[in-house]
Amino acid sequence: MTPTPGRDSAISQKARRILLAAIMLLAPKLAMAEYKLQPGDVLDVLIAGIPEFRQHVAIGQEGNIGLPLAGRVSIGGLSLAEAQTRIAGDLANKLYRQYAADGREISHLILGSEVVVEVSEYSPVYISGDVSKPGAYPFRPGMTLRQAIAVAGGYNPVRAPGNDPVIQAADLQGQYATLQTQYEGDMALAWRLKKELNLGGSKPDDAKDDADPTGSPSAPAADAFLKGERQSLQARQTSIESNKAMLQAAMKQASVQLSLLQEKRAQDEEGNKADFADYNSVRELFQKGLAPSTRLSEARRAALFSSQQMLQTIAQINEVERQKNDYARQLQQVDNQTRVDDLDKLQQTIRHMAELRSTMKSVRDRLALVGGIHTDRITKAQLSVFRKDAKGASRIPATDDLELVPGDVVEVTLPMDSMASPLASAAAVR
Repeated sequence: MTPTPGRDSAISQKARRILLAAIMLLAPKLAMAEYKLQPGDVLDVLIAGIPEFRQHVAIGQEGNIGLPLAGRVSIGGLSLAEAQTRIAGDLANKLYRQYAADGREISHLILGSEVVVEVSEYSPVYISGDVSKPGAYPFRPGMTLRQAIAVAGGYNPVRAPGNDPVIQAADLQGQYATLQTQYEGDMALAWRLKKELNLGGSKPDDAKDDADPTGSPSAPAADAFLKGERQSLQARQTSIESNKAMLQAAMKQASVQLSLLQEKRAQDEEGNKADFADYNSVRELFQKGLAPSTRLSEARRAALFSSQQMLQTIAQINEVERQKNDYARQLQQVDNQTRVDDLDKLQQTIRHMAELRSTMKSVRDRLALVGGIHTDRITKAQLSVFRKDAKGASRIPATDDLELVPGDVVEVTLPMDSMASPLASAAAVR
């Protein structure tokens, strides 16, 4: 049978669609666990037990960071776990010196297990094409292409200001999505703060119960925000517990020293009494002419020496007691200061959430007036992601649910025929 040109064309188009779908399914989706650090990422390097050691460092173009005690450390192209291992190895067994308020020098031997490395800022993602606000946007772990487009203001078929309902609806929908993403982030932060303060929110899902007060589904960024806050909670708790354990160990050591010094003080007092009794006895014999002056001088020196030794022991006891009380105050301040800071941040977060709720309701009301045209009507958007990895740059045909990585460049293209439907809807509204 001779195949007809029309049939061949249909089969060819179907094959291309299948091939495109296969490519999209097989497109590399880097999980954050496998993400390789790159220039532009910013790290926080902390040492549990040394609150003063907190370094906020950016990775340079050559993949290096500079750290006190370690110097230049090359971490470009490493995963976060690999970078932490390398940084911990460079800082391990280094002696960190700090000075107390009274001028005393305190030394801390850094252990590799005490080093904590976190990514505070990732390289941004770049969004271009048919969106309301093209440009660079901060990256968040778990960020999908859908969320990135929402942050960029949503799809914009015309990309020109005016009173067209389509343009107004797209702009308002983008505003709403951005506000909702911010609200989800605040909800996750509030959950973490309440968890630290023991004020409720014992389950992460509690943070999503009232995530959107206007009635629409919860923003898809919620899980990513909660994941980040859980990691932050764990890191903070580890740091606090390590600091408290160090202070408790110091207090225990001070108690042992006090016990030994108290025993020594009792021995010094007993020896001092014996020396003074001997001195008084020799003095009486000297006054009667029965003891030479040299014997009296020796007895006096012995009594004075034992008195001085006893006073030194008392001074050591007072110093150790002062240090122990200082450790106790620091131990109390660890919890108190953390609680004060968390309460203040929680109040600010709650106020911001109230402002966001009010703004979200206003935007939703305006959407209803414009005609309720949503960006999800634009179903034929062509999405591409340009990504660099160890093998070089590549172009990935994408869907809304593709998970982005730092440095991705997103290109959004709306074919002309995809604009007909929303424009027709806008005409119907008029």
